Amino acid sequence: MISPRSACIAFASFVAIALAATAIWPAEYYVSPAGDDANDGRSPSSPWRTIAKANVAVAPGDTVYLRGGRYENDPIRPARSGTSSAPIRYAAYRNETPVLTSDRAGGLDHAIDLTSRSYIVVDGIWVDGVEPSPASRVDHFVTIIDGSHNTIRNGRFRYATGWHGIRLKRSHHIELLDNVIDVVGIYDDGNGQDWGDSIQIDGESHHNLVEGNVVTRGAHNLLQVKGEHNVIRNNVFDNDWSDILGPGKGGRNLALMGRHNVFERNVVRHAMGSTDRARNAGMKVEGRRNIVRRNVIVANSNEGITTQSRGGQKWAHYNRIYHNTLYANGGPAWGLVFYDGGHGVTGNVFKNNIVYANRAAAGVADGDIVFQLKANPSGAIGESIIENNLIAGRARSDVAFDVRSDDVMSLAEAEKKYPRYVRGNIQGVPKFVVTEPRSLEDFALAPGSRGIDEGAPLTRTRGAGSGRTIPLEDAGYFTDGFSLVDGDRIRIGNEAPLTVVAVDYEAHTVTVDRDTRWTNGAPVSLDFTGAAPDIGAIEAAD
Repeated sequence: MISPRSACIAFASFVAIALAATAIWPAEYYVSPAGDDANDGRSPSSPWRTIAKANVAVAPGDTVYLRGGRYENDPIRPARSGTSSAPIRYAAYRNETPVLTSDRAGGLDHAIDLTSRSYIVVDGIWVDGVEPSPASRVDHFVTIIDGSHNTIRNGRFRYATGWHGIRLKRSHHIELLDNVIDVVGIYDDGNGQDWGDSIQIDGESHHNLVEGNVVTRGAHNLLQVKGEHNVIRNNVFDNDWSDILGPGKGGRNLALMGRHNVFERNVVRHAMGSTDRARNAGMKVEGRRNIVRRNVIVANSNEGITTQSRGGQKWAHYNRIYHNTLYANGGPAWGLVFYDGGHGVTGNVFKNNIVYANRAAAGVADGDIVFQLKANPSGAIGESIIENNLIAGRARSDVAFDVRSDDVMSLAEAEKKYPRYVRGNIQGVPKFVVTEPRSLEDFALAPGSRGIDEGAPLTRTRGAGSGRTIPLEDAGYFTDGFSLVDGDRIRIGNEAPLTVVAVDYEAHTVTVDRDTRWTNGAPVSLDFTGAAPDIGAIEAAD
């Protein structure tokens, strides 16, 4: 028989456990512009009026649902972080559209401020500055300083007047997913200068993922990456302002300036004339050991890609630019600029790319590949390798290299003069599945096209062996995904694909997901269909 005292103790323990469980049970809060902060905020029919009220209340595991309408001068700024197992969520309620904005110019500084916050998810929230600069009512869409493991997704961000739309500073494991970002900065400040980057990833930010976004109309850049081990993929970058400012007006698309970043499967188009420059390149590839692959770089007003050593950016070393399609750009496909005697542009590789119908604008450089030797360095082309690209102007024979100390030469002349660095390129016109291609998929090669099964191996094995760690001549082509995405699928010869789980860039080895065997000098490529890899951004299906 249980004594009354024991029964009381057992009941008290049960109550304590129940109360503790209640205390940690995730809460759902609701906010609406038509609500009242005197409500309990715990149901769609009894919402709070301000996000500020929710910012103070949220704890790890909680969700704040924002109902449709406009929230003026009321930023998302949680008072605390979530945890890895219990993130804090701010989400649009069902199919409604909550919009963060202001009632006056410059009234909302940081619409979403996750400074010193981690494990926060913001999903489906819009930010509207109402008008372009200088009258925009929002300075910055998203600011994350000293933050980690935050996600911004499914947002629609328009009209920010500050130097950044979205900024990551000293932050890591941030995800920017499936957002639309439009009109950041000011095209002309009245002194012939512009300002405003749509997305900035600073030099102390690392292991961030930018995927599935459409980024348009950034007055200075659409994207600037100074950090390392970031992945930027499956985005569209388009900096054409002609519908606002008139034909030919726009800006730079992006600058990849850090190290060990991966930029893949993006569309980079319509970098147009900015206030301080009549024509702009599609993208800058600088920094060190970045991977740029599987991108379509199209219809930019100057170079498709430019690589420079210059003031403020003193190196462009060992970048790997391969399996891209560069089409109908106003200038050359790849332009290299040596400002400091040549030491700042070293060891880059341009390989298995389609280079077609570039040099479209009048008065630009004469070559498909151009070396501008500002300091006339010895060695002329900085040990840059241009290998196995499919190159043509509008006609097969219209191919030129422009090395400014030697003037313009044909592809054959360039391969004869620089056989160590310019080798195995193919003069030929690709045939795309769409006559006037625009989207990534349009640039797939049609059956029978040049470039199908004509790709060269990216590298080769060093020595024969077996196991999971494979020594390579050059591991710089591959990534394990940096804990953000899956590692590369590679093939040794025509063997079954392997998944890369680790890369040692100093030892030049890759570790794969299962045991395998290899011979000395075996070719190593990204996964492919057919007899060999295809040249260009899209691997054609058999």
